[in-house]
Amino acid sequence: MHNPIDNRIVHPLRELAADPQALADRLASLPHIPGVQTAGVLDGAIRTGVAGLTDLESEQPVLPRTRFRPGSITKLLTAGLVVHCADKGELSLEDPVSRYLPGPWPDDLRLRHLIGHTSGLDAGDLFLDTGDSDDRLARYADHLTTVGSLFPPGTAFSYCNGGFVLAGRILELVLGQPFEHALRTRVLDPAGMANTSFLRDSEAAQDPDAARGHDVRDSRALPLPLPVGDPMCTPSLAPAGSTLVTTAADLARFTRAHLDEPGTEIMRALQVPAPGGVPTMRGPGLGWMLWSNARYSSVRIGGAYPGQSGIITADPENGAAIVVLTNSRQGIDAATSLLDPPTPSHHHAHESAASNLDGYTGRYASHVTPLDVQRVGDGLLVRAAGLPDLTLAPQDRLTFTSPAGPVAFFDFDDDGRPGYLRWRMRVWRRIP
Repeated sequence: MHNPIDNRIVHPLRELAADPQALADRLASLPHIPGVQTAGVLDGAIRTGVAGLTDLESEQPVLPRTRFRPGSITKLLTAGLVVHCADKGELSLEDPVSRYLPGPWPDDLRLRHLIGHTSGLDAGDLFLDTGDSDDRLARYADHLTTVGSLFPPGTAFSYCNGGFVLAGRILELVLGQPFEHALRTRVLDPAGMANTSFLRDSEAAQDPDAARGHDVRDSRALPLPLPVGDPMCTPSLAPAGSTLVTTAADLARFTRAHLDEPGTEIMRALQVPAPGGVPTMRGPGLGWMLWSNARYSSVRIGGAYPGQSGIITADPENGAAIVVLTNSRQGIDAATSLLDPPTPSHHHAHESAASNLDGYTGRYASHVTPLDVQRVGDGLLVRAAGLPDLTLAPQDRLTFTSPAGPVAFFDFDDDGRPGYLRWRMRVWRRIP
């Protein structure tokens, strides 16, 4: 999507963090972003900004107390709670999942893999509603024993909501309390996140401080119904991001505490490389994603909920972080455009061009839908049931460009045939 914000001057992270109000004003000036809340962390100090409307129908302004749905940003809090428990000796990141839950599980599946998107579980977007009773995470975890694997644990990166739900269930067993209560007492309260809580989709209309989500059509924002009623909003996905409501200031408080806390450095360490695809995304940490552009390196986590999206970006070496929350599906795209300078791509310059396109063809499988890759002229065509055809143009041996973002192929055999395809951070496994 074209972003009308002027990118001729790209601000480094410290400059964005120094004036979060200016950042909020810039983003809210776009027609597809009704409202914005921002916070900057700079050398330990927190500054905030607000702009726009919480709801295009009610026309209520965004206030500092307005609460947004951060979606998958919740994963950073879940991962932080796991690492906190490991530091206290209540569990180990190297514990096998089978120590806590009967399988069958993949061989050598560790707790570390669940919070680093390296589990290989074929549950990337498994939005399974297991109800709202106290055993909802237990029932979701039981279902995960049937999903199978895309790759051996710890060998590749594939975004996995299901892995975080499984980590949440293990936390319940270790701590003897519901996940949301454990996150409140161990993470939210110590960080001073007083405006953060858990809100079911069915309760959203009753919260006067909750921002309303907006879809985007023809570059204009349109309010979504309340409740949203989307499968990704089920309470069983709470550890992955379905129920949290928060403010940018509260997330800045968490980020500041996280960066200051000894032992959290492991969360910002690369778990496995993510070859191909988005040139500035290096791969996952624990909770975080590691990014590097021409100006600086950072850790980031983005999140989306129907009609809402946001991002946290931090540069620990330079003492800077920003938080952006919006009530627009495309808010995260506009924020990300300010973080990465538009420089010429040298992505995988060491990689040769894709010389034998026939080697990429075949069927690739995941729980989402099978993808059929065909040779068409000088490129490839991806077909899947219920999705529009996707044309791929080779950029190099690993990466193909498409109208829906880059697609990566990796793990080539001796005949030059890739074993996997990654698109939008999700992996599909090639079927022999």
